[in-house]
Amino acid sequence: MRTLFLGLLLASSVNFPVFSDSHNIALPQKVIDPDKAYRVAVEAVRDKKYTIAVEHFEILAEQSQYDAQYNLALLLKQGLGIPQNYPEALKWTWLAHLGGVKKAQGLAEMLMDLVPEKRQDKTRDQVSDVLTERIDSGDLNALTQFAKFHLDVLVEPDYETAYSWYSVAAALKMPGGIKGREDVIEEVDPEKLVELQDKATEIFKNLTSPK
Repeated sequence: MRTLFLGLLLASSVNFPVFSDSHNIALPQKVIDPDKAYRVAVEAVRDKKYTIAVEHFEILAEQSQYDAQYNLALLLKQGLGIPQNYPEALKWTWLAHLGGVKKAQGLAEMLMDLVPEKRQDKTRDQVSDVLTERIDSGDLNALTQFAKFHLDVLVEPDYETAYSWYSVAAALKMPGGIKGREDVIEEVDPEKLVELQDKATEIFKNLTSPK
């Protein structure tokens, strides 16, 4: 198990939290050793070689390494190793939050105060695109995250859509699927429940049918 306890030596004195391996998805072969890549990024931060840190965190973030997404967001917010970019930082922060990084929620709230509402909508679309691409590629871990996206990231929670996606996740025995479905069902209009179940069934069939 890799050690992910880090201190990011920034002027803001922001610290990296401890993450478990459960937050991470296996990388493709082009990144042979994600643990090593992460350690390289951390050492680069400690040595103030921020460009190197960004390069490594970006590779890992693109492969749904949630702790790397959070750390990349911190560097983007500070403008270290890469030009300061609040919307991009918000995108990675939301993805890290959906992936289970607890500290990401506070960072997201901070960044939302810095990003205009119209630009936030564009960033929400980008997050949605990332999650749907992951689902389309067969990454079932993104199912519960996409359901959570409709609760935590949208301006107004969309309980109906969240219910459908949690239902699919539950059917596929994905962690958090059953609990999410049962939590959300209380917020769904009973008159629409069957319609939403039909929608979930259609999604399920599309995901599980032979390509």
